[in-house]
Amino acid sequence: MEIDIHLNGTWAHCATVQLQDPLRTSTRDGMVMRYDADYALEHLYRQGAEALSVRWPVDLAVRKSESWPAFLVDLLPQGEARARRGRQGLGAEPGAEAGVGAGDDWTLLQQAAINPVGNFRMRPSTPRARGTHPGFELEEIAAQGARFVDYAAESGAQVIGATDVVGDSPKFWAVQTDEGRWLPDDGRWGDRARRHMLIKFPDPAAGPAASDILRLEGAYQRVAQQLGLFVAPELPQFIDGMLLIRRFDRRRGAEGEIRLGVESLRSIAGARAGQQLTHLDALLALRDCVSDFERDLLEYIRRDVLNLALGNRDNEPGNCAVLKEVDGSIRLAPLYDFGPAFLDPRRTLRVMRWEGEGDTPMDWSTILASMAARFSSAQRDPGDLRTLAERLRAFAQDLERLPHLMADCGVDEAIIQQRRRPIDALTRVLGELQYR
Repeated sequence: MEIDIHLNGTWAHCATVQLQDPLRTSTRDGMVMRYDADYALEHLYRQGAEALSVRWPVDLAVRKSESWPAFLVDLLPQGEARARRGRQGLGAEPGAEAGVGAGDDWTLLQQAAINPVGNFRMRPSTPRARGTHPGFELEEIAAQGARFVDYAAESGAQVIGATDVVGDSPKFWAVQTDEGRWLPDDGRWGDRARRHMLIKFPDPAAGPAASDILRLEGAYQRVAQQLGLFVAPELPQFIDGMLLIRRFDRRRGAEGEIRLGVESLRSIAGARAGQQLTHLDALLALRDCVSDFERDLLEYIRRDVLNLALGNRDNEPGNCAVLKEVDGSIRLAPLYDFGPAFLDPRRTLRVMRWEGEGDTPMDWSTILASMAARFSSAQRDPGDLRTLAERLRAFAQDLERLPHLMADCGVDEAIIQQRRRPIDALTRVLGELQYR
């Protein structure tokens, strides 16, 4: 299977992947990958936007792995997107349970990963004709709700590539044209699109709280912005029961479309399917790839403090990523999938934890000490942890005004009252943080 990468405004062949055994098509089976020789010689040893993964820098080696690397697993649709493709008979065995590993993952990768997040894709197996549909009004999308993609296909719009979004909630890629109308994003709009968006609908499995969870995701982003965290320049908008999220991996430049590389924490840490990551695992992986680790270390910890304060339990390693800029720099991507997951009746659990983390307020002094020891054993430099402690104590002062800030940003009073105890506890323990 051929992989294309988008650099300097155009697609180019960069690598080939194949199964070690053609009959074993699961993500848990063996994989072989090699970069194209001409491409490798042009971009030798790069690990930024030119590479498929920071762990697989550009070179001339033939790489074998016992299971699929995470950067390929991350391309597979999950949740509602995978279920829809299963109903359509694409890439899944009849009756297979939705989720990674169900059905024929290899076929699904070929069919689905033609318009993923980031700057590389599986090359489409057959040429696709450009549609001429005039587009839809936003009100029309809202009226159709989660079945909009089916409605768009019935109306003659191109939808292949627009629905293959990872995650459980119904969602799809969309573009807004220069005429102000909306169409599913099949990945071929380039600089003809005014905006590239993710349109997200409430997850029915979340029950009566589904709409509130989605609406408050936008409010939580405003809170994070006010506290100085790194968020996308255009914040999500909740309109007519759906959330519009501007894509941070697409830009419109003077020379055309710009696609930035995006890689999840799961991928940069080299995690295999089913492997659990801790926060220290993630920070060690970040240390080896980001351009300014001390900046991103503070950002990472402040994000998790807010997760704890505001009840965002959904912190699995696919919900955080690094962004690979065109200048070669790598940094944490803007905050995303940040909302009040504690409202979900399925009681989502925190997947990534600190060493010694329990149900009581954590001892952040011990966490910093554990970080120092872990980095030392890995022969890595964590930077100036005393300065980090000072900055986290300063962040405690910001947390004191968090309830008022939440109100200003549109968070419901009932939610604010529910979060007061964890906010107060975190404010106290961070304010007392010492590192010696």
